[in-house]
Amino acid sequence: MTSTEYSTYFRPKGLDGVEALHARFVRHAYRPHSHPTWTIAVVERGAARFDLDATKQRAAQGELFVLEPDAVHTGMAAVPEGWAYKVLYIEPRLVHDWAERDGAAPRAARWVVFRDVALRAALERAHAALAAEPADGLAIDEAVLAAAGALRPHLRPAPPAPRGHERAEHAAVRRARRHLSERWDQRVTLAELAAVAGLSRFELVRRFGQQNGVSPHAFQTNLRVDHARRLLETGTPPAEVAAWCGFADQPHLTRVFKRAVGVTPGSYGRAVTS
Repeated sequence: MTSTEYSTYFRPKGLDGVEALHARFVRHAYRPHSHPTWTIAVVERGAARFDLDATKQRAAQGELFVLEPDAVHTGMAAVPEGWAYKVLYIEPRLVHDWAERDGAAPRAARWVVFRDVALRAALERAHAALAAEPADGLAIDEAVLAAAGALRPHLRPAPPAPRGHERAEHAAVRRARRHLSERWDQRVTLAELAAVAGLSRFELVRRFGQQNGVSPHAFQTNLRVDHARRLLETGTPPAEVAAWCGFADQPHLTRVFKRAVGVTPGSYGRAVTS
């Protein structure tokens, strides 16, 4: 393997809720972030390491890893030659439907990194269909559906919802989250956020990180990236997206976006609008 890095994003037409990434990284490192989708990845060469909640994970050639929606994680090379991998991002509602489960949406099995020959083969067929030229919509649909079906043995029923369906989260942190969500594109100081939460700045950062897996700044940055993705999906130029989403300029958007998504805003926009 050389030191060359690449990343290509795919979003098939007519198959809402499914995206894919084909990438090889050596120096690139994902900062703590999350996806609203399921993340189903196969490592083709090299090895990657990543933090997931409070755990340390490593995935090497031939191994798969599956992350639940909103799981906060990082990602970087575990070996000098880096890692090449392919990822399917699937919206939770689709996995729920394809898993043919009643009631609550399914959860991932206990393991994060594992080997499964059938699932790997199904994923490889799905990625081949996504990358085929010209694209064949029916072939893509069937291949992705088969991959989702092969994932079923690695799902388990979700635990019962807590009484009252309330999130077990400190009220002060809920206030801080709401404040950031309402002002995702604005400058918010830690002093301001602490005042809203009713905690000291140190206590807020500690509690927020414990209950959300990321700092307040990273939480707001993830919100900005999510909004940027939606705008790029409509064909909005990256320079305008940067201005509307609270980034200093287009280079700032590009740096932050690639650390979270794996491709530049321009590449993502072309993939989802072509």
